[in-house]
Amino acid sequence: MSVEFSLEIKEREYFEEGIFRVLDKLHSDSAKFITITKRPHYYIHEVRTNLKKIRGLLRLLRHEIGENSYNEMNAYYRDLAMEVAPLRDDTSQIELLREIKLKLRNPAVTKALDKIISQHRRNRKTAFDLFKQSGHAEDIKQMILGLQQMIHNLSFTGDPEFFILKSLQHVYKRARGAFETTEFLNDDEIYHYWRKQVKYLTYHLMLLNKAWQNSIRTYISDLSFLGSSLGKLHDLNLFHEAIKSKNIQISDKDSRKKLMRYLYNRRWLLRKQVHALGEQCFIESSEAFSLRIFENWQNSAMHKKKFSGRKSKNDIRCECDKD
Repeated sequence: MSVEFSLEIKEREYFEEGIFRVLDKLHSDSAKFITITKRPHYYIHEVRTNLKKIRGLLRLLRHEIGENSYNEMNAYYRDLAMEVAPLRDDTSQIELLREIKLKLRNPAVTKALDKIISQHRRNRKTAFDLFKQSGHAEDIKQMILGLQQMIHNLSFTGDPEFFILKSLQHVYKRARGAFETTEFLNDDEIYHYWRKQVKYLTYHLMLLNKAWQNSIRTYISDLSFLGSSLGKLHDLNLFHEAIKSKNIQISDKDSRKKLMRYLYNRRWLLRKQVHALGEQCFIESSEAFSLRIFENWQNSAMHKKKFSGRKSKNDIRCECDKD
């Protein structure tokens, strides 16, 4: 693994310099991780997370780089993420089912879940074997490195009128809107969409972490917990739907009944939890939120940093080929 890395602009960095340092690290790590064959399911998770963070950073720059540049770059990373996503799905369900086993501690349910876990493991092994044999990992690595070069052609200076009052406000507005929609539409896809917007908002605020007062850092922590809770709810929803649609068969009726009761109660509790967190995190309008963040930025030392002229666009450090 690489050295410990924090997704934030350093206190003495220029905005653009910090953005490109973070993006270079995310690309280099992803290019390295995609070809690792030992514990590949772990590294695929890292690649997926990094791609989400890159897309999150693009959203922060959206209004400064322009809609055309944003749409073009975002489409590349979205397609790339869709290629690696299936390699993670079985692992997510395995982790969920292990947790359910520990919660229920029922021998009959455990036996049923063990069969499902075994099937997920077989599916995962087959998927990774095919991925390795196809040589597609090397193709994806080269795509990531190519995108790393392309992203250095983006031009921006870090104007808070753009990245806070427009881009950050835009993401907050979407996250708040999704939360409000869950009040009257109990739909799994809405919760999934809400989770994505919460993640993007968290990445944005984490990137600018050095500028914030403790109150905003506490807010980031609450957002992160909300995103994690929504992730757990998403995994439960997928498992629940698989049982309902009979994609997963549980022959023992008593075990199926106990499992469905657990899923119902657990999903209900998680929804109650995320709604309470939503009330806490999205009490402000998008305009009030962005103005508060803007004022915090203006009062910080970081806002004094102006465009310094970064290194050559070709001066891109890549650690993907290091041991």
